[in-house]
Amino acid sequence: MSTLRTSSSLGLLCVTALLLSFNLDHAEAFAIPAKHGAAGGVALSSLGSCRIKDERMVVTRMSSSSDDESSSSSSTATKSEAAEGSKKQTHSSAVPTIERDPDDEITSEKVFGAEFFGGTKVKEELFDPVAEDRAAELARQERDALQLDGGRTVYRRFEDTTCFVDGEAADVARRLQAAINGALYDEDEVVPMYATNFDWTTPFPRAKGSQTPLDELTNALSFYKRLDLAIVGGRSLPGSDGDSARNEMEFRWEVSVEWPNVWESRVLLTGTSRIVLDASSGKIVSQTDKLDGGDTVVAAIGSQLNPRFWDLYHIGMTPSAELSPRLQPRGDVKKGLFSGSYELCEVPPRLVIQPTLLDLGGRDERIAQVIPNHAFSTIIKTTGPNKQRYVPVSPIEVAISRDAEAGANRVTWSIPIAPEFLAAAGSDGELPLPAPDQDTSADAQAESGYKLQPRRLVATVPYGGNPQDEDVSNVRKELYDAIIKDGLNPKLDESGRPMFFFWQSDAKACYVSDGGLGMNVYEWRPKFANSNAVGIELERGSNLEEDKAT
Repeated sequence: MSTLRTSSSLGLLCVTALLLSFNLDHAEAFAIPAKHGAAGGVALSSLGSCRIKDERMVVTRMSSSSDDESSSSSSTATKSEAAEGSKKQTHSSAVPTIERDPDDEITSEKVFGAEFFGGTKVKEELFDPVAEDRAAELARQERDALQLDGGRTVYRRFEDTTCFVDGEAADVARRLQAAINGALYDEDEVVPMYATNFDWTTPFPRAKGSQTPLDELTNALSFYKRLDLAIVGGRSLPGSDGDSARNEMEFRWEVSVEWPNVWESRVLLTGTSRIVLDASSGKIVSQTDKLDGGDTVVAAIGSQLNPRFWDLYHIGMTPSAELSPRLQPRGDVKKGLFSGSYELCEVPPRLVIQPTLLDLGGRDERIAQVIPNHAFSTIIKTTGPNKQRYVPVSPIEVAISRDAEAGANRVTWSIPIAPEFLAAAGSDGELPLPAPDQDTSADAQAESGYKLQPRRLVATVPYGGNPQDEDVSNVRKELYDAIIKDGLNPKLDESGRPMFFFWQSDAKACYVSDGGLGMNVYEWRPKFANSNAVGIELERGSNLEEDKAT
């Protein structure tokens, strides 16, 4: 068991204790595992319990520990050209089993919060190994049945031309992902990708001995508890062709790190890299990195390091979540006189899982509030001998539109994907497709797949309810009227309707690297907190032409 000790901070400690004691009366947060979700019960824990002793705050980590897996003796120490002796990571989501000494005072004493939802005792009481095995077996049978029926079971992301516009860029992206994985993971071999005369311009700080991005990635493993990087899109730039001596390309990437602080902050950064490739050697001779939202790395990271109020309130529910970036608008887009009632921001392109189905029951059934079963591709084991490390992401986007042909509303969820899951697919880029849900009527036309969302300009207003509340209609109208008065143009769908959406920040979609989406966690939050949001997509205007492919 890994134990973290820090000097006591009376302010943070008192706030944490207050939140824990208050939350005992409001423990309405719950988890919905994928499909047959008895596996692992409902008890989730990253920070299992804490107590005050000898003027120190001791936090005992009960599950899903990335530093456990990176420091485990089962991980092979690999020497790299960039940083000899640096320990690499593993793709596996399995948490090493650690024997606990019953005489150890830290693990055996009654600790503050141990009886709280998510504590070890609750997890052990709810854990049912028979139900877990049954859930895994049912999931396997459904995937086997889909394969026998001739259905697609995988999505090959490097073959998706909405992500990788041309074949040359896709081929280089495969090689680049393989090289990145070789620098970060035990399971992958080191792949040479950069020329000896390589020139590199980047907003990120560099270690003294790092000559290439691969060197820097390997060196960074000695600091971060977890680091994953995925190439999510790419294109050849104008003027480049297969016959030229030097081809110029642009790739979009996402990097996720787990910060080495007590609450294990998750930091997500997105951006692009413009490279020049020597056609004869196939090596990269120059690379220029650009961070979305500007080149201020400190600001981009700093805003994600502080402990979040609802993470403290629901302490022990899940690890810290990766939050999708919200950037300042580029170009000539400006707020108007009525912008005080809404927030204007840009959302960078992201690959999402996008399940959809018809809402045949109407508002009363509230199907938009919960991710449907046909979105999940695996189950996640949160306790027991086979428990797994997982990564939560948030918010989840819900859109309700009119399907004129079906004569009903269609609900579409857009669930951002953790970079760790994308990177684990390696240079093959094969991601599992979920099997159909046997309990969903065929009339609902349920579908699910992967989609690259383009860069979007959006306006949002905070809201404390759910996607299908009656109040949402009034909130939409007020938002629409405000942006029209400010001279902004709403983006319209194929039927000419404004494209509204809903951000569920009180929901966390959970991924494992070796299976994909396996669980969704819903937190209780009071309505007056306004933690969710109602939004509308806007036309970009003259600055829409930038960043066309990535």
